[in-house]
Amino acid sequence: MTAPPPSDPHGPASCGMDPAKCPLCGRANACQQASCDAYKGLCWCERVTFPEELLHRLPEEARGRACVCRSCMMEALQARPDPRPNPDDVYWEPGTGRMVLTGKYLLRRGYCCGNGCRHCPWTPAAATGPSATTAALLLMGLLWFLGLGSPPLQAATWREDFTQDPNPRGWTCSGETNRFAWNASEGRMEVTWDTACPHSFFAHPLPQPVSETQEFSLAFDLQLTHAEGGLRMGRPGAMQVAVGLLNLPRARANRYLRGAGKAFEVLEFNWFPEGFIPGYGTVEPTLSTITYDTQGKVLADFAFPVTLEAGQTHRVRIRHEANPRQVVTEVEVAGRIMATNRIAIPTGFGGFQLDAVALIVWDERTSFSDSLRAAGWVDNIEVVVPDAPVGTLTLLLSGREVELLGLSGWSYRLEASLDLRDWETVDGPRPGNGGPLRLIDSRKAQFPQQFYRVRAGR
Repeated sequence: MTAPPPSDPHGPASCGMDPAKCPLCGRANACQQASCDAYKGLCWCERVTFPEELLHRLPEEARGRACVCRSCMMEALQARPDPRPNPDDVYWEPGTGRMVLTGKYLLRRGYCCGNGCRHCPWTPAAATGPSATTAALLLMGLLWFLGLGSPPLQAATWREDFTQDPNPRGWTCSGETNRFAWNASEGRMEVTWDTACPHSFFAHPLPQPVSETQEFSLAFDLQLTHAEGGLRMGRPGAMQVAVGLLNLPRARANRYLRGAGKAFEVLEFNWFPEGFIPGYGTVEPTLSTITYDTQGKVLADFAFPVTLEAGQTHRVRIRHEANPRQVVTEVEVAGRIMATNRIAIPTGFGGFQLDAVALIVWDERTSFSDSLRAAGWVDNIEVVVPDAPVGTLTLLLSGREVELLGLSGWSYRLEASLDLRDWETVDGPRPGNGGPLRLIDSRKAQFPQQFYRVRAGR
């Protein structure tokens, strides 16, 4: 899957193919031979085996002339059943009895599942540092980013009314930037939910991340000017108009098969216009809220028919309630609640950490037979997050102790890692009482590097 040299009379110059772009999606393919950079070893495509079904999708003029990109290859691999592990593809972890997949098996499987596997060959090596103290100090910045550092945060309500340009104020765009446009004169964010594009997010960090143990809410105004599902040949079903909360680094790093119902750490409002499912028939306009945990388990509740009339402003409110655990969504028009959606979350459903609010356009190529073209605007976003579970946090001079202000009703653990992948509890859980709490790594062993984090739970 490498590009031929420019002297080849049948090369890309003669057929209009750009050897630096994927012939399937048009994005950069990171082909080493198509790059003008100095040679740095084998191209990534020479280390993997491309699925035959993927190669059959290539246009005739692109075969042997342009590389498929890594994202398209991973998407094809993820669509296939995982190979059955052999006896030497796993081992049992002493002490816990957990089964661990080897790097050899994960390499044979051919893609990264995004679950942080211990021997994952698809992720960069862990960072290294000169000492445990330095590494711990570096992690303090991470703790602050997670909302677990000093100074303490109070319960916060964050609002965005788009009266000012959002781009210099923390909003970032990934994917197709032309799907999102700030309307300065009207003071709102216009969105085109055209799913014939890569996954695209217009996102802003939350005041602090939220988890499954906390109560939080999201509200926003939504108005559509038009919406049409099933508009492309072979894709008669409807994709969704989507706004929600997600784990943004994870969403950007993984090409979720979201249209096929596969994602991680997402809590999302969805509305589907009318569509057609082969073998089932016409599906009326549908409202749903959907949530995924960190392992990719999914919960949803679908209500239909629910029509979002073009030109009407809908106020959407989503509440995550911790006890009993449920997600409640209400859609209001002119002061009247027109639809309610409720998901009861069972005990076995896993956790999540959500760190951003996002306007979301999912890629229809991750679905079986769906598509969407819709346009409208979002405004008056309001996010309410709870108290930070950790108050003032200080790394003590030993480099192996932290002191924090713990809250009553919470328990705290100090966890340590050599590589930011595998974490071990070295102190706790210890209950908070509203005062200072010290957590200590009392192990005697010396480490070339050590990272620490504090985990809070109820």
